[in-house]
Amino acid sequence: MKKQIRLIFGLGLGILSVSCEGFLDAKPELSLAIPEELSEFQAILDAEPRQMNYSPKIPLISADEMLLGDAALPRMNQEEICAYRWEGDFYAVNDYGVDWTYGYQPIYYANVVLDGLAEFLPADEAERNRALNLEASARFYRAWSHFQLLQVYAPPYDPDIPAQPGIPIRHSADINLATGISDQSEVYNFILEDLELAYADLPEISDKKTRPSKWAVEAFRSRIYLQMQNYPKALEAASHALGLSEVLMDYKTLVSQGTYFFPRFNSEVIYHSNQATTGFTYYREQWVDPALYALYESADLRKKILFKESRVAGRYNLVSRYSGDYQDWGGLAVDEVILDRAEAAARIGQEELALSDLNRLLVNRYSAGFSPLNLVGKELLKRILEERRKELVFRGIRWMDLRRLNQDPEFAVTIRKMVGGKEYVLLPQGEGYTTPIPDREYANNPLLK
Repeated sequence: MKKQIRLIFGLGLGILSVSCEGFLDAKPELSLAIPEELSEFQAILDAEPRQMNYSPKIPLISADEMLLGDAALPRMNQEEICAYRWEGDFYAVNDYGVDWTYGYQPIYYANVVLDGLAEFLPADEAERNRALNLEASARFYRAWSHFQLLQVYAPPYDPDIPAQPGIPIRHSADINLATGISDQSEVYNFILEDLELAYADLPEISDKKTRPSKWAVEAFRSRIYLQMQNYPKALEAASHALGLSEVLMDYKTLVSQGTYFFPRFNSEVIYHSNQATTGFTYYREQWVDPALYALYESADLRKKILFKESRVAGRYNLVSRYSGDYQDWGGLAVDEVILDRAEAAARIGQEELALSDLNRLLVNRYSAGFSPLNLVGKELLKRILEERRKELVFRGIRWMDLRRLNQDPEFAVTIRKMVGGKEYVLLPQGEGYTTPIPDREYANNPLLK
């Protein structure tokens, strides 16, 4: 069995390094790669670094949170610089696209587990229950990665146009099965079905935050439904998640852990996921955008906990992340779910709940003496959206928010960046909100055309 596990992980690395075929077109010997013991299935799903617990980097690079200095630009590869300025030839010849490949890699591993478990015969009830948990976990990881890919490679979801192109859905580990692009409605239904099937056989709260749970499913659903602009469903899912646990850190009590303030797997983390590291990750000229930094009031403790003045006067670096280290984080946390529910409640007229959630978050983020806000109507919604931007900074969520908020002229944003002395502009409905699929995928998979 150890030999089989090595073959599986070696296969993943081989797929990433192949230069003449795309990830979806690689042809592994699946008969050599399917494990047979539950511990081996678990080992596949526990492959955290750049595999099962992966979030894409393009949403951070493309959004309006990060400002890169001239010295940081040479540290970017072709894909990154094009994502940062929203145009250009994203891929070099035979480039596999990092977020594309690392997005489909955990889907492949999840399908290896699901295909293998379909043939697994449990010896007793304990093995049966463990197999059900593994199946549920694999479905969560598969749903997670399909959703992440949608936010990068498909146009922004519009509830009035659900048949817009989405991404290829991968149901099986057999990569010989060519897959075309499904409608967004089909992809979202597939994601939600996986989560529905997963829910019953997951623990309420996992003892390992790299593993899924009912808590994570509900938090994830709240993110999905918010992105789909289904606000009643977003409120329902967020309420279920907060019913399992709604612990918030009080930033007034945080003590620096050296360079960072947040321990890894802190009490707010529901599901852990890191974004891909890049050539400029935590580079000294990776600054927070000045317009974003200016939103933090002097009494806002996030201003000193999240940021530190850089070597360049007037510029600030993000230094504290929920990853617990220098890596940008993209998982699920209680603060996001509270803001999900606050926004959803405000949008469907439950303003008392929305205001309560907003104030509960802010009393834990501001210095002592914070006076609760008393806002209604549009002013309440605007403040909730502002707090999403301030609280969920550098997590990739701002990109998702821009994609949906730009459909409302009242909240639409035009982004401007200077790159190499030239100004680049991304309009609210600009093509830059959809990253092109790597060219070699089209060359090797005719169903994508």
